[in-house]
Order: sequence, then C-alpha cells, then structure tokens
Amino acid sequence: MMRLILFVLSAVTLGAPVAGRPAPQPSAPALLPAGYLSVLGSQFVGPDGRPVRVACVGGFGTVIVGHPSDPGDLCLSSYGPYKGTDANIAAVKSVGFNCIRVDFIDKSVGDPVLMAEFDQLVAACKKYGIKIIFDNHNNEATPADWANAAQQKNGLWFDTGPGTDGTDGTGTKGTVSAAQFQQDWVTFARHWAHNPTVIGFDIRNEPLAGSNTSPSRPAATWGGGGPTDIHAMYQDVGNAILAVNPDALIICEGFQDYGAAAYEGNLAPARTLPVALRRPRKLVYSVHEYPREIGGYPGAESGPEYVARMNRTWGWLVSENVAPVWIGEMGASMQSAASRAWGETLLAYMNGESPGGLTFSGNQQPASGDWWCWGDRRSENPDGCLSADGKVRPEQAPFIAQMLFRPKGSTQKEAARVPVVLLTDGIPGEGIHFHLGGGPSDNSVSLDYLCDQLRQVLPHPEPVAVK
Repeated sequence: MMRLILFVLSAVTLGAPVAGRPAPQPSAPALLPAGYLSVLGSQFVGPDGRPVRVACVGGFGTVIVGHPSDPGDLCLSSYGPYKGTDANIAAVKSVGFNCIRVDFIDKSVGDPVLMAEFDQLVAACKKYGIKIIFDNHNNEATPADWANAAQQKNGLWFDTGPGTDGTDGTGTKGTVSAAQFQQDWVTFARHWAHNPTVIGFDIRNEPLAGSNTSPSRPAATWGGGGPTDIHAMYQDVGNAILAVNPDALIICEGFQDYGAAAYEGNLAPARTLPVALRRPRKLVYSVHEYPREIGGYPGAESGPEYVARMNRTWGWLVSENVAPVWIGEMGASMQSAASRAWGETLLAYMNGESPGGLTFSGNQQPASGDWWCWGDRRSENPDGCLSADGKVRPEQAPFIAQMLFRPKGSTQKEAARVPVVLLTDGIPGEGIHFHLGGGPSDNSVSLDYLCDQLRQVLPHPEPVAVK
C-alpha cells in the first residue's frame, strides 16, 4: 500500500533557533538538478529542459603562484569564519547558493598538490549538491604583484609570444604562450570530464581592450585575426575543451572596454560575430558588474542610464533570446548609498523588474549571477558576504536575497518561511509539484528531494504516515 508522507509546516518559522543549535541560515530555493546544464535561447536548462537559475558565490581557489596560506583547503579557509573545505561548502549551501565560482591559474595545472586540493573541493561540493564553475584568472601572478592576480594587466590570456611584450603587463617576464594556455585548459578540463559537479569553465577572467592598457601593448580584440583576437581564442579553446569534456558549459567574457563605455565587458561585437562552438547549446556569455567605487569607471552606476548601458553591452543577448549572460562577478560591501543604488538597479534588471530592461515570461528564469565574494574580508571592498559569526552581512543580505528568489525587503527570518503544498501523489522517486515560499510557483521535483530540503531547515521533522 502506498503511503503519503506529509510534513506539517504551517506557521513554522524556519529561521528560528533551536535549542543547542545555531540559528540556521536561509535555505536555497532549489539546488541545481543532477547532471549537466545546457542552454536554450537565453536560458540555462537542466537535463529535463526546465530553465534554472545559477546562483553562485565567488570563492578563492589559487590566484597566485605558491600554495595558499591554509594548505589543504585552498583559499576558501583563508578568510574565515569557517575552516576547512567541507565546512565552507556546507555553509555555502546553508546560505542558499547553488554554485560556487572558483579561480585557478595556469601554474595550478602542473602542481599535483593544488590539483589534489581541487579534487577535495569538488568532492565536498558533490557531497552537498553544490555545482562548480572554474575560471582561469591569470597566468602566473605572484605575491609580489598581487594587483595582477585580480586582473592580468596586459589584458590577454597569455604573457609571452606574438601579441605580447614578453611580460604579463607588470614587468614580470611571461612564460605562458597562447598555445600553452589552450593546452592547460585541455588538461584541466579533461581532469573533470564525466564529473557533473563541475558544470562549466569561464575561459578567461576580465580580458581588456586596448583602451585599458598601455598603447605600447596591444590588448584583446574581438575579431580581425591575429594573436590577440579573443573571439578566435574562445572558439579554439572552447572547442578544444569540448573535445575532451563535451558536457561542460563554455563561458566567454566580454572584454572590458572603457573607451567604448563598456566597463562590465563589451559583448556588443557578438551581434555580428558570435562565438561558434561545436556544441552551440553549451555557449554562455559573461560580464562583471560592480559599482563605481570598485570599477573606477566614469559612467552611470544606477538608474535609467545604467539600464541603457547594460541593454547595449550585454542585455540584448538575453532580451533577443540569443544566449544566456551570466554575471560572473557582482558585489560590493554595500555600505554606501551609491553602491546600494547600484545594487537595486542591477538586481531589478536581472530579475526583469527594471523599466526598459530585461523581461521574462512563463517558466523563464531571471538572469543568473555570482556574488563576490565568499568569506569575511573586512579590510577590503567587497568585504565578503559573511560576518565573523558566519551570518550573511546585513548590508549585503537584501541584495543576495533578491538573487535567491526571496521577497524584496524580507528579513532572513521571514525569507526562511517555506510553505509547502503537495499537489499530487507523493510516490518516492516520482515527480510531485510543490510551492516553495519566495520561489517559482511550479517546480517538479522528487519526493526524495523535497524531504532533503526539509531536513535542511527542520532539525527533527516528524513524518505522519497516511495509509
């Protein structure tokens, strides 16, 4: 006889503390589905074709040559408050993110110790159902040129050979050629083949157009041929990755072009010269969005002018249903009025709530993003999304909540109220429909998945068997 298991949740405040336990962080509206993602028009979709939202947080992997300050746990543990890879990934899930973006550099690929640490990271993510997107952040930055770690100053994806001056842009002699860059990616991607925890590869962090670099150093171009043609590189490297890891998403960032007022990354050239991959449904474009206090740009950072710029530089790809655009980095400490106005404009734009901006209908999901960054980095801007007590910083919480489908203006406690309505027979392993407060109103999941979600937020759920 089939039994229907009912969990009674009415009037339960899931954010309330339980004796002997810390108050839980709000749970994610949904983990990403098992398996790999693909794209359909402007949407990320799961294996069943249903649109999903990729809600990442940015985590530190290896951005400089040399081992992290906390060996065995990459850089995730270097900025507290959680210690150890497992504890950090468990907390990522608890806060509500379903994905983490982690950086690596070319020198990581040949380091067996670092690769073993990445293996541990991926294993922890698999354990908690968190997906990973890896990004190549720079070629070989060192502690002596930390500024180059965040964004390679020659604007390219290689630092020696034709198209360079033989350095990384800070005077450090380069050793990574364009051919080596591609081979490093092939080696790295092959390592994760057939592992659906690793869903995508962000080919290069923040490439720069010529207007952002010294006139004596040519930087990235979109088309035109030659060694600095980033469009050609995306196709060559992307297709080489797909040859060894055919299920991964290939994420192509627009180059930052201050001369064209494209501070977040210019994807306008893709209108006439799109990236062509051997598997078109694996192509994702990407930009980075920051307020002026971080990006240092002269243009608008909120309001209609900001919306118009996003429409021009990347939003058209979404509104015209061409391809998804993933905001690969976004965030700030959110302590200034200007940054809060930036955040309100950006999140409203991503969620289809800005006049003249993106719109979504039916089961389409809003634009996906990656909040920068995980941890407690109180001396910096962004200062990390966590306070010393492990809770989301209150200044950032309203913006993260909007990215995670929580009602605008809700507190963490209110956002954690999760009314659940079962609409069909709850046969284990079979699809049921449910409504998760603050989330989409029609999602199909298994009863096993629903029970797992309830276990996250209820310390001791009491089932009632109905024959």
